[in-house]
Amino acid sequence: MVRFGIVALLGEGLYFLLYGLFLTLTGSTSSTLAIAGGICILVNAYSHSRLTFRVRFSKRLLLGYMQIQLFGFGLAFFSGLALEQAGTGKWWIALVTYALWSTASFILTRVLYRTQGDRPTSDLANHPQDTVNPHAD
Repeated sequence: MVRFGIVALLGEGLYFLLYGLFLTLTGSTSSTLAIAGGICILVNAYSHSRLTFRVRFSKRLLLGYMQIQLFGFGLAFFSGLALEQAGTGKWWIALVTYALWSTASFILTRVLYRTQGDRPTSDLANHPQDTVNPHAD
């Protein structure tokens, strides 16, 4: 949990840094969410696999993580648009979309990585004990 928190804080710090940078450059909340979010998806996928959950980073894991983040991105993006239409301030939009996206991400990523991490690393682990070594007492 501590490692998840550290990686998440660093990832979100990167997100807010990029959000501020691209907001200044584009002036568009939706473009800013897309650019900053896309960069952070790739950085966080690798960071959470290697540092948080200590599992081997793979294409399969990346694809699963990207699906989770696409869901989170959609949630944040459409919430951001609705909040912008309602006249909410740009930084309040950043905080609300962060909370929605990160909560969905935490729950779903934990399920994905735990499932990936629990998978056996060899075929021997898939067989009942008596078939692995039939001469054992």
